[in-house]
Amino acid sequence: MDKDALISEICRRVQLKIQAAESGEAAEGQTTDGQKPLILILTPEHGTACHEMLENRELAECYGTECALLKEYQCRPEDYEAVIAFRMSCEALGKIAHGIFDSGYTRLFGQALLAGKKIYLAEEEIELFRYKDTAPKAYYGCLEDSLNMLRCSGVVTAPQAQIPNLILHGEPKKDTVTPAAAPAAKADGPVPDERPGKEAVLDKKVITEKDMIALGNDRVKRVTIGEKAILTDLAKEYASKHRIEILRRGTSSGKERSL
Repeated sequence: MDKDALISEICRRVQLKIQAAESGEAAEGQTTDGQKPLILILTPEHGTACHEMLENRELAECYGTECALLKEYQCRPEDYEAVIAFRMSCEALGKIAHGIFDSGYTRLFGQALLAGKKIYLAEEEIELFRYKDTAPKAYYGCLEDSLNMLRCSGVVTAPQAQIPNLILHGEPKKDTVTPAAAPAAKADGPVPDERPGKEAVLDKKVITEKDMIALGNDRVKRVTIGEKAILTDLAKEYASKHRIEILRRGTSSGKERSL
């Protein structure tokens, strides 16, 4: 994106927010009861790929997107549910893998990792892959180890076209193997807490991972949400991991059904 296009994009977004404030309506990336959960687009320089992700219609239905470069990297990873990263150079890969955060890009990537945020990295934007057939195997393998370390830390590498679907619907479930029965607890060992957890009701249009974390911290084990409430994939993932049962209540019938 050239300088004029960048300025036009900034002006367009500012104008939308001004119009929303004057009319009392929701601005782009917001719902009438507040902001949609946000996704951060992280790139060291603008390009066609990151611009397409900012304007992705599928994501826009459930998320607001913000560009770290437009915000001059003055962002807090804690404010976002996920990060989509572009333009991963070999230099940046090596630095991030070794905890060197000497630029806005590497700092936000590293902070997002440390904060436990889900990070999606477009495969087409990983410079290392360009040298697969030319680089010495030992050197390529060294850099590939850094990439695999990021993957083991939760970074998802996928084709750019698949990333919106992964965010909205999660990764395909892999075949599972039934684990062996756990050994019986010793008689003198700690007794598991079998007490039922709390119940709660969330009257929000968009249920995010932050909402689920708050419920988990409060030891809530069953939550009821509205029939038409949007439940983000990260919220579902947290609820499943922490065994929080989610019930939908129909606005007309008042009946509840488990998700």
